[in-house]
Amino acid sequence: MQGQEMRDSDGVFTQFYEALRLPDYFGWNWNALRDCLRDLHWLSARHFLITIDDADAVLSESPEEREILFRALNDAAKSWAGQPELPGQEKTTFQAVLLGPPDVQEEMRRELQA
Repeated sequence: MQGQEMRDSDGVFTQFYEALRLPDYFGWNWNALRDCLRDLHWLSARHFLITIDDADAVLSESPEEREILFRALNDAAKSWAGQPELPGQEKTTFQAVLLGPPDVQEEMRRELQA
């Protein structure tokens, strides 16, 4: 996904909607995004890797919403990691990679740990 296109919440929702082919019932709000990231049943993949280029641009003027997005990604990764392994089924994995300058990556890491 393109961080430059995610400067506001509408841009974030659009990037996720298009990249993950979110269902038509997606509610275009933070709770709906969080719910969809923890489900993804409409996709047949077993491994999900979300990459966001220019992550320093994502919601750069809205630190509160930026924290909501990063928490949603972190919570989704934890949720998928906590799913039980079922016999005969490959475990689903979910990872998010935020690409940006090293100083910004460290700032994002601190935001997630707070």
